[in-house]
Amino acid sequence: GGRLGVTVVTDPAVGRYLRASRAIRAGEVLLSERPSAWWVDPSFRQTTCARCLAACGDAQQREACQACGGAVWCSAACRTEDADRHAVLAPWIKASEAWRKKRAAAETAGTGPCKGAAAEAESEEAVGEEEVTEDASLLACAASVAALHASDRHTFDRVWAMHAPPLTSREEERCSALASWCEQAALSAAMPLGDLLRGCCARDRANSLALTSLGGCVEEAREHRPHGYALYPTLALANHSCLPTAARVDAFVATGPRPREGGGGEGG
Repeated sequence: GGRLGVTVVTDPAVGRYLRASRAIRAGEVLLSERPSAWWVDPSFRQTTCARCLAACGDAQQREACQACGGAVWCSAACRTEDADRHAVLAPWIKASEAWRKKRAAAETAGTGPCKGAAAEAESEEAVGEEEVTEDASLLACAASVAALHASDRHTFDRVWAMHAPPLTSREEERCSALASWCEQAALSAAMPLGDLLRGCCARDRANSLALTSLGGCVEEAREHRPHGYALYPTLALANHSCLPTAARVDAFVATGPRPREGGGGEGG
């Protein structure tokens, strides 16, 4: 705490977070941490390196996984370093892509969540597409956490100890539906699939950080959109439940109004 200039504080209203314990200079680095688990946003799987999350350049230079069809690497080196992790991720990515196609087909046929009056069709279709992408992202998160459990149990325990708020009824339904799909796809994990998905859903919502490109992107639309997400057990303390990563808190001294000089009765 003293060395870093921050202390861990627990507040019943907002949970656990970091508070500055000394004056901090603008631009000062207080803590650097490698992500414990990370995954590519499903919308950018063909243009983002699955290992370092960098924007991939020319399609001719990308290293692609033919087995899952949903992972590329910016170099042979990144693909080699990511080999063991991707061996766990590949069937999950393949299942998530199949889930996206199945849901998209259901929406088109009018049998999915997006159905209703013709006047609302366009709006509902957009909501449905967003939900499908969120489902695929949750599956990617679960895959990354499952891979972490298989390779580094100590770090997995740190991730699993992160803040996990109760799920909403909609999130519970979503996780149950995805767990059933995972079972049909013959996916496996070190814990029950439902528990893994619910745990990842809660920790993702409360702790994950979005990784956004700031320039030099493959496509202009990507510049201001998250292209990946990651879980940092320590850094998440400063970004609890989507509260601001940094906030200034000032103490104001409140005093009552001063009486006007020369008296001050009513109308005076």
